[in-house]
Amino acid sequence: MSAQMLVIGCNHRSAPVEVRERISFAEDAAGRALGELRGRYADCEAVIVSTCNRMEVYVAPGLAGHPGADEVIEFIAGFHGVAAEEFARGLYAHEGDAAVRHLFEVVCSLDSMVLGETQILGQAKQCLEWAKAAGTAGRSLDGLFQRAFAVAKEVHTQTGIAAGRVSVGSTAVDLARQIFSHFDDKIVMMIGAGEMGELTLTHLLETGPKRLWVTNRTDARATALAEKIAARHSVAVEAVPFAQWIEHLAEADIAIASTGAGEAILTAREFAAIPARRRYRPLLLIDIAVPRNIEQQVGQAEGVFLYNVDDLQAVVESNLAQRREAVTDCRKIIDAHVSDFLERQSRQDLGPLIAALQQRFRGVAESELQRLLPKLGNVSEADRQLIEQMLHRVTQKLLHEPITRLNDSTANGAVQVYAEALRAMFDLAGDVSVHEKRNGVE
Repeated sequence: MSAQMLVIGCNHRSAPVEVRERISFAEDAAGRALGELRGRYADCEAVIVSTCNRMEVYVAPGLAGHPGADEVIEFIAGFHGVAAEEFARGLYAHEGDAAVRHLFEVVCSLDSMVLGETQILGQAKQCLEWAKAAGTAGRSLDGLFQRAFAVAKEVHTQTGIAAGRVSVGSTAVDLARQIFSHFDDKIVMMIGAGEMGELTLTHLLETGPKRLWVTNRTDARATALAEKIAARHSVAVEAVPFAQWIEHLAEADIAIASTGAGEAILTAREFAAIPARRRYRPLLLIDIAVPRNIEQQVGQAEGVFLYNVDDLQAVVESNLAQRREAVTDCRKIIDAHVSDFLERQSRQDLGPLIAALQQRFRGVAESELQRLLPKLGNVSEADRQLIEQMLHRVTQKLLHEPITRLNDSTANGAVQVYAEALRAMFDLAGDVSVHEKRNGVE
């Protein structure tokens, strides 16, 4: 049985975007990080969940209990080249049942900035796939995440948590609505053609803008998205070459940025000449990317209103009343699944321990039998079988009560205490490891 599951992370409440963006993981970085973590702790499992609002590392430590919380923090710092003290105060840590409950709440969007949003479910599934590709999601974490996905489906089906507009993209559009009273004379540009960009574009269509532009670091992807949206909604959507998008800001009224760039794609220096060319007409810039796409100093220019993903919180608060009523029902569902998952997990983890305990007792009985037989002289095969059957029954009777108590302990939460006591009393750590590997548990 391995050490308890652990999650180390930060979100939009525990750490500002300035901190989150320094330790975020894009897909390629997540794959490399998982590989390096597994290389350092060979028998652990790990999944990294990194989105615009959170960065979390889920770990199922190996038999020796590594990595622990401090080791995960040290790894994050080393991988990103950031001193731990620069982000550690914004981190939280959950272990055991608290880690299970936290993941269920995350995937059910109870921990999201936009309560009830469904994007986190798809993002978590993608992060699990990255971990599988890196070879770091085995029985423990794959089982945990699969149960979390099932819980999310039940929560979204049986409660009103996902009612209404529930995404970061829709919230960005709601912010634009608070600033502009009408859009029929506005030029709106979406910067980024990924899943978030497509979702936000769809919400932007509801405003009825004069013109709608989309640009992306890969021009072909922007063109494909423009054509897809235009065909689906029978509207004109224009693709802007990425090399020209900053120039187009001289004409735009609203721009929403959501690309996976690892650094700012719009700096204050690049933007410096734009306000004068616009004659200082108001320009709304909404940056929902992490790391941020737009340099903070851009917002200091005259006539420019720059908001990042953390600034959307005020908009979110005004839309929460209905969904908050569903939170109690969601937590009841989550609590039931946490208890059931932990009990099932404990029973699965007990398998190798019980097998090792049985093997140890049988080994002692066999050893004593082999020591006794030469002293008995010429023993018939029938008598030998009777002796073996007697030893087997004695072994089974001696083990019956401890194994029954051990299985019963999964329901009352004492399983870890009993399991640790048995491992220590009979020195079973090595035997459990052999049984786990024999049964395909890595």
